[in-house]
Amino acid sequence: MMTDTPPTIVIVGGGFGGVKCAEVLGRKLEGARVVLFNRENHLVFSPLLAEVVGSSIDALDVIVPLRQLLPRVFCRTEEVRAIDCQRHEVEFLGERGRPARMRYDHLVLACGSRTNLNVVPGMADHAFPLKSVGDAATLRSHIMEQFEAAEVAATPERRRWHLTFLVVGGGYSGVEAAGEINDLARGSAKYFRTWNPRDINVTLIHSRDEILPEISSPLRKFARRKMERAGVTMRLESRVMSATAEGVLLSDGSFLSGGTIVCTIGNSSALLAARLEAPKQKDRLVTRPDLRLATCENVWAIGDTAWSINAATGQPCPTTGQFAERQGRQCAENIVRMLRGKPTRPFRFKQLGELCSIGGHSAVADLFGLQISGFLAWFLWRGIYFWKLPTLGRKLQVGFDWASLLVFPRDLAHIRTEETGRVTHAHYEPGNFIFRRGDPPANFYVLEKGEVEIVRETDTGDGEIVSILGPGSFFGERALIGDRPRVMSARARTPIEVLIMGKNVFSQISAALTPLRDALAHTLNRRTMDVWKDRPQVYELLRATRARALMEPAPGPFLKPEHTLRQAGQEFISSGNEFFFVSGEDGTLSGVVTITDLMRARPDTTGEETRVAAFMTPKPVAVSPDDTCEVVAAVLREYRLKNLPVVDANRKILGVIRVRRLMAFVLQRLPAATASPVSSA
Repeated sequence: MMTDTPPTIVIVGGGFGGVKCAEVLGRKLEGARVVLFNRENHLVFSPLLAEVVGSSIDALDVIVPLRQLLPRVFCRTEEVRAIDCQRHEVEFLGERGRPARMRYDHLVLACGSRTNLNVVPGMADHAFPLKSVGDAATLRSHIMEQFEAAEVAATPERRRWHLTFLVVGGGYSGVEAAGEINDLARGSAKYFRTWNPRDINVTLIHSRDEILPEISSPLRKFARRKMERAGVTMRLESRVMSATAEGVLLSDGSFLSGGTIVCTIGNSSALLAARLEAPKQKDRLVTRPDLRLATCENVWAIGDTAWSINAATGQPCPTTGQFAERQGRQCAENIVRMLRGKPTRPFRFKQLGELCSIGGHSAVADLFGLQISGFLAWFLWRGIYFWKLPTLGRKLQVGFDWASLLVFPRDLAHIRTEETGRVTHAHYEPGNFIFRRGDPPANFYVLEKGEVEIVRETDTGDGEIVSILGPGSFFGERALIGDRPRVMSARARTPIEVLIMGKNVFSQISAALTPLRDALAHTLNRRTMDVWKDRPQVYELLRATRARALMEPAPGPFLKPEHTLRQAGQEFISSGNEFFFVSGEDGTLSGVVTITDLMRARPDTTGEETRVAAFMTPKPVAVSPDDTCEVVAAVLREYRLKNLPVVDANRKILGVIRVRRLMAFVLQRLPAATASPVSSA
């Protein structure tokens, strides 16, 4: 039975499910306090996001302000951070970011899913997601910039790179995005002078053998044939292993080069749902038949957040808009029934059908068991989504945009926003250039993982490695400080992760932060100091000599990461070595332990033995046997090392180069030369 005190129903999430739930509750519970938390103040009509990317409709036409859509609901844009099921409270970030709490009688979790591009290395750094209207608008602007860059590209290869669009994921979002981008690019080519449709390459990458796994096989085959005829390339049964600034690496070892990567895969549950201690299935909250959580009587979950069984089929509900909307309605009606002392009802819904636009005024549809494809399906697709738009105003705006495309071309205008400062991350695969000789000084780089080669390139494109940098090193500062083009190139030697600091941010931080300014000064002095500059014969000798000529056997035995501090100490005492390499069972280089590392190691306060992995220098920089001794000298000087490991392509330990051996080699061959450049190592 309802009490005299008006109930408070809190809804977290402003998608299709949350909005429908709030709408029904506001209409059926007079006097109740219905509160909707959503970080954005609008509902996004996500089925039309690809239309925004393709410049078929304006970005503002696919959003509806929640306050205008839900006049009976208290809409708030604070972020809900935690749920206390025992006290029936939600914790959110209130004014000025201060934690605040609100008590609820019923709580509905409709927070959807979040984009998680980190499932593929480099994808979060280099790919465009397609989850929000901001994503769609940003991608559209980027595509327009690629058109403009292709117009003035220096070479045909670079022009085709700008006009190559790689779409990852063959579900609804990926197929619709590929179709829209293809239509936009090919329809816009006539307005440019230096490129034409033959330069355009839109590639759809999917891990299965057919696209659109949600619909029937005949419609899948029709969609594929139609899109391929329109110019879209299909790469099926292909999985993306990594993404870089130049393109994507596939599971078969091939590399697809392209200036734009669109990723429609990689979703995970919202952080709020992930933090909740409740049963989960495939990262979604398990609900009872009536949509309540199994562990809480007054907490409900709907939409992408929930793992709910459809009573009509006995199967889990798919994460689609039509199911989320019906779940929102059913959830609201069940809350009303509970408040009035009536039994709840299980969720039951028979799917009406599936629709997907594939570009070129064509679509595929499965409606009430009837399979339709081609122009008629496209006409139905537009008609159904037109009537599903939430308000009359949005219907008129979208209808006008669609009608204008029958007469006028797609809008090619975009707003270019100049970034005054930024800090980002990037992933590069071996052989990828981070920057090239002659490039403008735009960024400062901090190497987080992997190794980078500093390359001296010539005007003919040839180059030789002059140094190797490892994790923790930074580079690119010399050109920034001098405000001049790059004189060297930087290339990934292994898969790397770098933190990139924009020029303005670098200037501001280095000017204000004394430790960073001092570190930059010391590094710059070390890299530019060259007492051999008047003795070119020394560098000629070092360039002509490979590392294998000076390589000695690595001191044994190798320590293992699981060895204890006591065992490491005993090896140092018995052998008299100054250092040991750390390796796993396969002989690959994991780290290095010096006497200094051993002295700094601290016993574990828990009583457990301290392991070598806790105090070794992990993943130290190394050279290969084929690197020149010029590279060896540069690395020894850069890191002030006395010993440098030599490894093969798989980082298996082959030997070591000692600084004393290098100095003796130079002095024996060129007695008049000085060994000062490496003497500080």
